[in-house]
This record gives sequence, structure tokens and C-alpha cells, in this order.
Amino acid sequence: MKKTGFFFLQMLLLCSAVFGQNDTVNMRAPLDIPLLLSGNFGELRTNHFHAGIDFKTQGTVGKPIFSPADGYVARVKVSPGGYGRALYIMHDNGYMTVYAHLNAYTADIANRIHSFQYENETFAADISFAPEEFRVKRGELVAYSGNTGYSFGPHVHFEVRKSDGNELVNPLRFYKHLIADSRPPVAYAYAVTPYKGAGVVNSGSNTVTCKFAGDTLNVWGVVGVSVKAEDFMDNTTNRYGIYRYEMYVDDSLRFSSVMDGFSFDETRLINAWADYQRRSSDGDWYLRSYVLDNNPLRALSCDENRGWITIDEERIYNVKYRLYDYHGNVKSCSFALRGKCDTIPSVYDEEGHLLLWYINNEISYQGMHLAIPAGELFEDTYIKVFELPATDISRSYDIAGSAIPLRNGAFLRMQINDSLPYPERCYYLRRKNGKGWLSAGGKASNGWVEGKISVLGIYDVAVDTVAPQVKALNEKRWRGSGTIIFTLRDTQTGIKDYKGYIDDKFILFEFSSKTGRLTCNHKREGVSPGKHRLRLVVTDYAGNETIIEKTIIL
Repeated sequence: MKKTGFFFLQMLLLCSAVFGQNDTVNMRAPLDIPLLLSGNFGELRTNHFHAGIDFKTQGTVGKPIFSPADGYVARVKVSPGGYGRALYIMHDNGYMTVYAHLNAYTADIANRIHSFQYENETFAADISFAPEEFRVKRGELVAYSGNTGYSFGPHVHFEVRKSDGNELVNPLRFYKHLIADSRPPVAYAYAVTPYKGAGVVNSGSNTVTCKFAGDTLNVWGVVGVSVKAEDFMDNTTNRYGIYRYEMYVDDSLRFSSVMDGFSFDETRLINAWADYQRRSSDGDWYLRSYVLDNNPLRALSCDENRGWITIDEERIYNVKYRLYDYHGNVKSCSFALRGKCDTIPSVYDEEGHLLLWYINNEISYQGMHLAIPAGELFEDTYIKVFELPATDISRSYDIAGSAIPLRNGAFLRMQINDSLPYPERCYYLRRKNGKGWLSAGGKASNGWVEGKISVLGIYDVAVDTVAPQVKALNEKRWRGSGTIIFTLRDTQTGIKDYKGYIDDKFILFEFSSKTGRLTCNHKREGVSPGKHRLRLVVTDYAGNETIIEKTIIL
């Protein structure tokens, strides 16, 4: 297989042009404390790349956050999960910065949000501002750090985006000099995957994992290799994603990656780069050093064989990895593959379905229809569909035999048993996840439930007729603490909405999807001391409703 150095040079120049790697914009640090990271840019997360870097805040909330450059506050967003309280600043230098999991905003912005929440009777808010409304200067206080949304420890999630096109860029471009890192990445293991119907590993058609100091695997035909690795930094015990790596075979560069930026349209391509099945089965992240047919992720470069290795001689093939962090620390590691002539069995038979990634695919069985649009599969995929024991509500199918991710989604329809008396709003698709089930949503109509699914797996139809569980917490302390607290729980379709009223007037409650707690600071909201009538309405995604009405003394 020939070297393709010119191809790699072209790809690196393209990435530099797309993500602005060589710009000279100067940005102030958003925090006035020593900068330590709990997460770096492009790390592998469930179904997405980490879009920014996570600054540690010394284990506390309330650290002042400052604007890195002149600009204006373009947007604020408040949500029970996700980014929690978030702030977006559009800068005059062509970049936007984003701050998530905040504890609080400055007073003028907080007042605007508070007014919006009461005008619309909602805690969740997404407000855009005109350029002249909230101008900020470099170094000006804009917010305070927190732990809101899906945050599991105090920190600031910080993003840098190009303002024209919303491309994400690696923030370390601006802050590398403020972060200490003398520790190189570490590689733990590798995996070898036979190309279906064209290769074998140790005489089998399944992926085999091995430690770098482990036995030499026998391979034949076309195979791909993957690596399990992490990075480290000074003064922390955190583990980070790999910024850049290269894979060589017999000293010939076959594959490389560099995480300088990506777009939100690319983020689900993580499921094409990382080995999704291995992540689902044992929780380990293995990064492929070959590119699936439908993986246009710009962070990846490969040779004309897309990084796949052809083993067609009975000899030793030497594979080497070079792992880099953003500070230039390098780790090299290698292993050998032994070419051994072997029989390559067919993996296809007449009972299955060969789905081509570039065309529309449809599969129908009794009580089930699946439509996969062109471009949703990451590669040509051979699957079998198994009918499982039915429930009282619908048939149950194992689509593919293992979890197979899709780029955006496919459309699944499943038939409801005829004689069930429940309202249509109560039916939903659900997917088996380990030992439990997850709601996959969907809408019932004319005896069928149809929804968009993001992964192939085990599905059936379920019914949710149970209203959310709402429980008052420490009610005797509400008066003295100044906070009304409830816990909300819904084990099937999930909490969709809630509204609180005191004496028939809307009162702002804040909900945390992370903790399941619904809270109202009645002193801050201006409720007078004394006896009041509280009304709380909580709804799930099936339309089931719980109403709490009670007299309270504050």
C-alpha cells in the first residue's frame, strides 16, 4: 500500500482553513483563578463530542466570569437539563463564546429573564438580544459559575464558536499558555476488526481486543485497528480525550486525526469514529483508525483504502501509534500483527438484510415497519431481525441483534393490539437498554405507533397511564428556609411540563432534571408571610397529569 503524504498535507491545510487554526486573535481568560480543566475539547461523550472545555472552579459555585473580548450578549438560555443556565456572547473579533451550567447572571440580564418567565409562565427560557441591548467590554463581569443542568460538579463549560456558521473551535488555541501540561497521552489497548466477509482475526469474524504487551494476533484479509487511549494534564487527576493521533503500518502513515474543531452537524459522527458496540457493551472508548464509508468527519484523514489494512502476506506487519496532546507531548506505542493464511467465511445468508448506506432501506414484518433514509447508516450493514415474545400491547422485535447507531434517525412503526382500551396519547415506543427500557417517544394513530429512532435495537409498544409522582419535601421547613421543595418522578415517558400557582397567580418554580427537585424561593418571588393556597400541575409526555392543591403557611 503506497504512502499518501500529499493527501495528508492537503487535509491539514483544509482543517486549518476551516477552523482558523492560524489566527492571532487574543482572548482574555474568562476566570481569574488558576486554569485547570476537568474536560477538554472534542472528548468522546454519549452520542456527541464535547463542544468546549470545562474549567474547574475550585469545588465551589459563584466564581465571577468575565468577557474575554468586546462584544454583546446575544442570547441566554435556561433549561432544567442540558446546559442549565447558559450565556452566549458575540464578540467583535469574529468569535462567539458560550458559558454553561451557570449559577447566576448579572442583575440586568437576570431581571430580563425573570420578566420573560412570568410573562410566559415558564421556567425554561431562550431569549435573543439585539447587538445594542447588552454591550460588554473585555474583562467585564458577565455571570457567575455554577452546577446547573446536566452538570455533576461545579465547573464552567466554555465554548468558542466562529460567529459566521457556528463552527466550534478548540478553545486551547487561546489558552494553551495558561494551562500546565507536561504529561503525554497513554495508550491502554487496541482492537482489530475484520472487514465483514473479507477478513478474519484468529480465524474468527469478530473484533478482538488486546493489550499492547499482549499476544500477537493472527490475521488475514482486510482488517481495521482501533485504539483505547487517554490524556492527562499537570496538577489534576482527570482523564482527557486525545487531541491528535497517527497510525502507521510498516512506517507508512495510514490514518490521522486532529481535534481542532467540528460543526454541530458532525457531532453524531462520533458513533462512526468510536466503536459504538464496544462502548455499549463494556463502556470502553475505542477510536477507529479507519473511516467508515459514510463518515465525513473533517477531523479524520486517511489513505486511499480509508485506513483499512490488507494482510495478504505471511509475515509480521508492524503497527505504530503516535499520540499527541495540544501541548506537543507525544507517546508512541506499537504492536505486531502476524499474517497467516486462513479461510474467510461469508457472513451473509438469505435470512438477513443487507442494508446499503447510500439508498433508502425498508424492512417490514408483521406489526412492524422500519424505514431508514439514505445516509443514515454509517456503512453497509447486514442485519437479522428476530421476533421476541409479544406483550399484551404489541409484538416485540430485536432489529439487528445488536445496537447500531444512526446519523440522525429512522422511522419505526409498530402495531397496537386491537382490543386495548387506552387513549392514543398513552402509547409510546420503547427500547431495551441493558436490563431496563427507555422511552423512544412516538405518536399513536389508527392502531399504530410511529416515531423517529436513533439506534437499531429491541423495540415494542408500551402504555403510560400513570401520572407523575409528586412529593412534598421537608414541608415544615418551607417557611424558615424560604424555599418550597417537591420531588418529581416519572418512570416511563418522563416529566414534560409543570406549573405552580400561589393564590391563583403564577409563581416561578425551578426544576432540575438531574436531581428531580422542583423548588420555589418564595421569599425571592415576593410571597408575603402567612397562609396561602398552593396549586401545582405536573404533566408527563403521555399527557398524564398530577395536580397538588394544598394550604401552606409561609
